[in-house]
Amino acid sequence: MGCMMNSTTGLVAIIALVALSGVPGAAAAKAAEPRPAITVTVAPIAARAGPDRIGRVAVTLRFDGISSARGTPLLRLPLVTSNVDTVATVLSGLAARDAIGPLSLTARDIDLPETGMRDATGGGPSREWIADRAVRGPVTVRYSVPAEATLPPRGPAPPFAFSADGGGVSAAGHMFLLLPPGDARYRTTFDWDLSRAPAGSRGVSSLGEGRRASSEPLDGAQLRMSFFMAGRIGTWPGKVPDAGFFGAWQGKPCFDAGELLGWTGDLHARYARFFGRHDAQPYGVFLRHNPVNAGGGVGLHHAFVTTFGKDSCEDLDKIRITLAHEMFHTFQPFITEPGGLESSWFGEGLATFSQARLPFRFGLLTPAQYINDVNWTAARYYTSVMARVPNSEVPRRFWADTRIRTLPYDRGMLYFAALDDELRKASAGKRSLDDLVMAMLALEASGKRTRNADWETLLEQHLGDAAVARFRGFLAGDMPLPASDAFGPCFRRVARPLRRYELGFQPDVLAQPRRVVSGLVAGSAAALAGLRDGDEIVDPVPQDAIQGDQARRITLRIRRGDGIFTIAYLPRGETVDAWQWERVPGTDDAACRF
Repeated sequence: MGCMMNSTTGLVAIIALVALSGVPGAAAAKAAEPRPAITVTVAPIAARAGPDRIGRVAVTLRFDGISSARGTPLLRLPLVTSNVDTVATVLSGLAARDAIGPLSLTARDIDLPETGMRDATGGGPSREWIADRAVRGPVTVRYSVPAEATLPPRGPAPPFAFSADGGGVSAAGHMFLLLPPGDARYRTTFDWDLSRAPAGSRGVSSLGEGRRASSEPLDGAQLRMSFFMAGRIGTWPGKVPDAGFFGAWQGKPCFDAGELLGWTGDLHARYARFFGRHDAQPYGVFLRHNPVNAGGGVGLHHAFVTTFGKDSCEDLDKIRITLAHEMFHTFQPFITEPGGLESSWFGEGLATFSQARLPFRFGLLTPAQYINDVNWTAARYYTSVMARVPNSEVPRRFWADTRIRTLPYDRGMLYFAALDDELRKASAGKRSLDDLVMAMLALEASGKRTRNADWETLLEQHLGDAAVARFRGFLAGDMPLPASDAFGPCFRRVARPLRRYELGFQPDVLAQPRRVVSGLVAGSAAALAGLRDGDEIVDPVPQDAIQGDQARRITLRIRRGDGIFTIAYLPRGETVDAWQWERVPGTDDAACRF
């Protein structure tokens, strides 16, 4: 998933000094006050049953400069984040102490407002730990978590959860970092204790390999959007640099991980030049196996994660596109209000528009690779029975229905393609979507919380009131249709007969921890294959990629009574005319650039 925005989930703010007017030195004292600090030490522990496998992960957190009164929460961790169960209910050995001595912690569960965290969500059902007295001085927290996600899968979700395979372990900070509530920014250090890990283990985080300090203070959202990978892992380059691009992988993909990460490093450098970014901060790409929904990914803080499966070699272009999509999230602007999934049309739509377009512009994809990606997205959208669902419905139904979940990506991409074409033609090639993206980035850099109204202001400035009206229609569910030449002079729009995606039963079944078939559609491919209401689907089933592939069958492992068996079918229904783009005969590759 690519699955946005600033978060109120963060670290407790240290009590600020009161700047009294006219008191000499007060402002200087406030400026000199040290920021709070956190050191995260992760210790992978080899499994007893197999010394080459990691069984548990011990976590030590050291906080300096925080305060917590008696009866107020000291630590917090969501129970579920972006549809993934965290370790809040399965961690063990939780112990905390401060300068005075041990702290007794009492847990309670609360429900917080959901917030956006750029390419993820925060808030929601959460667990808090409350200390029995006021905290004094540095605080050290220790606990242990399973190295493999053990809770029931909740269906579609980003690759945040713990994964222990291929001699390694990895997870996002979302899963296991207990942090004080609040919005302070902390001086941050990530460290590793590999003394109990399998021989030959390495530890790599979003900040690089081994003990690393962040060059800038991080808030709670950025800490949780960090990634950690350890064990017998590979890296590109072999020696991870102190700054700039690097990659790490866990397990043995069927492709050359080093070659793929080298391509990705080239793309990262070109993105940085395109966006005028000249900082030398570490930027990590992490690859790991996903047995359920391979090929997906998620953008993190100065990093992203992409997954592979046993069939990934069959379409390595899709992995390159995913890498390009997730990396774009690191550079792009976002709309922060409204927060969460309601604004995913902007973040995900813009990334989907750019995921092949920019690599194509940079010469890293061929014209055929570029237009194939465009057509895959267009086919999924123009055949969808949900194509006209209003954007306001996306947050409520995002995780329950793949046809809703893909709308921000697909409809958003087509909206931006049509808008880019309109801007270019209205300005005789002097303006493009790039100008609006850079303007939104400038608003973010000024500290502004960006809104739809800011986007509308830019539309009105460049294209007038009609563009604002079209944008509002787009949010209401109007289907965007880019011009025939919107994807460059080498391509033209054509209508092709394609079949709608039809699962054949109630789609939210697949988003439940226990997937029991209901609402079976009579005469559907699922019914004709022998599926029945009341059948239990044993394994989680990915749909987002299947929905976009006209020829791909879906395979369900079914429990019926005392038996378990497999049902496979082509999840397609009626045939409709869908828009696609084809190569204009006689055009040269060089003429395709724009």
